[in-house]
Amino acid sequence: MKPPDFYEGREQTYVKHFFLERYLERVAFNILSFKDDFVYVDGFSGPWRSEDDALEDTSFMIALNQLRKVRDNWRERGKEVKIRCLFNDNDPVTYKDLKDAVKAVEDIEIKLLCRDFEYIMGEIVDYVGQSFSFTFIDPKGWKGYDLRNTKPLLALRGEVLVNFMLNDVSRHLQDHRPEISSTFDSIFGGPGWRREVEDIMAAGQSREDAILEVFRERLRNFGSFSYVTSTRVLNPLSDRSYFHLVYGTRHWKGLVEFRHVEKKAVDVQEGVRDAAKLAGRMERTGQRELFGPGKEQTGPRFYEAERQKQLDAGFIKLCHLLKKRLTVRYDDLLGELLELPLVWKSDLNKWLDKMHKSGEVNIPDLRDRERVPKPGYLIHWRGKPANGKERESVP
Repeated sequence: MKPPDFYEGREQTYVKHFFLERYLERVAFNILSFKDDFVYVDGFSGPWRSEDDALEDTSFMIALNQLRKVRDNWRERGKEVKIRCLFNDNDPVTYKDLKDAVKAVEDIEIKLLCRDFEYIMGEIVDYVGQSFSFTFIDPKGWKGYDLRNTKPLLALRGEVLVNFMLNDVSRHLQDHRPEISSTFDSIFGGPGWRREVEDIMAAGQSREDAILEVFRERLRNFGSFSYVTSTRVLNPLSDRSYFHLVYGTRHWKGLVEFRHVEKKAVDVQEGVRDAAKLAGRMERTGQRELFGPGKEQTGPRFYEAERQKQLDAGFIKLCHLLKKRLTVRYDDLLGELLELPLVWKSDLNKWLDKMHKSGEVNIPDLRDRERVPKPGYLIHWRGKPANGKERESVP
C-alpha cells in the first residue's frame, strides 16, 4: 500500500488499509498452512477517492498485492495454493474502474459483480463453497446492507470484518424519520436496537460503547460467531471515533492474530494523527515548528488512557472467570479476554505469570523453565496471593 503521507487528509483510511493489509496477510497465511485454498470477498470494492493511478490506495488492490505475497511465500516453501477473490460494487461508474483495473490480472482468480451487496448472497455462497473465506464489508457511509440478508454469508466457514460507521449512527440516534430510521434498522438486522442501546446506557455505559455493544451482539447472533470484537479508528484531528472495525471469528486464534495487528496499528495511528495535527497547526499559524510531532506537543496519547481502562477491565474479568470456574483452559481465557479491545496475549501471559508466582493460580502443565502456558494447559484458581491480600488493581 501507499505510504502515510499519500493519505494526507484521509488518515483514517490509511489506518483502515493498514489493518486490512496486515490482518489479511496473517489470516491467509495461517489458513493456507493446512488448507490449499482461500477466498477473499470485498462487498464494496470501489475504487472510491483513489488518488493513485495504480490504485494502490484501494482495498481490492491492497488485497491482491498482499495475497500474492502469501501465495509466493508458500510457493517458496514448496506448496502450491489457490487464492480466489470476489469483488463487488453496485455503482456502475466505479464498477467500470474496478473492471478495468483487474482485467489484466491472470495469476489470481477473480469474480466481479455489480449488484447491491445484500442481494448477492447466493452468488457469494456458491463461489466460496467449502473454502475458508475472509469477507470485508466496507460500505460508503453507514448504509448498503441489511444484517438479516447477509446471514448466509456470515454462516460460511470463515471470518468477517465490518467497517461500522459509529459516528454516523450516534449522530442520528434520535432521528426517527422513517427514511433515516429504516437504514439503521437494516444494519442492526431489524428494529429494537435503540431500546437495547438505551438499556445499556441506563446501566452506566457511554452512548458509543452501548451502540457498539449492541451491534457486536447482533453480528454475533446473525453469524453464530464464537467471538466478536472491534478496534477503534479515530478522527485524525480529534479524540473522537471515526469508525470501528468490527471482527467476527469462530476461533480464539483469530482473536490472537487480530490483536497482534491492533498492537501495531495503535502506534501507526498515533503517528499519522500526530502528523495531521502538526500539519493543521502549521496551516493555521503559517509557521513551521522546530520539532516534529511527539508526546511533548500533542499531550497524553488517547490510547494510553484507553488501553489502561481496558487492562483494568481485563484483569477484573480474568479474576472473575477464575474464581467462578476454578479451573479454566488457557485457550478459553484467551478467547474471553481478547474480545476486549487493546488487551493482548502478552497481557494475559504477564498476569498469569505473576499470579502463578504469588500462588494465586496453579498451572501444573508448565514444564521446567516454562513461564507461559500453552493451549490446552489448565489454570487452577487457588485463592489469595502469598501476602494474603486480595488484588485491587492490575498487577
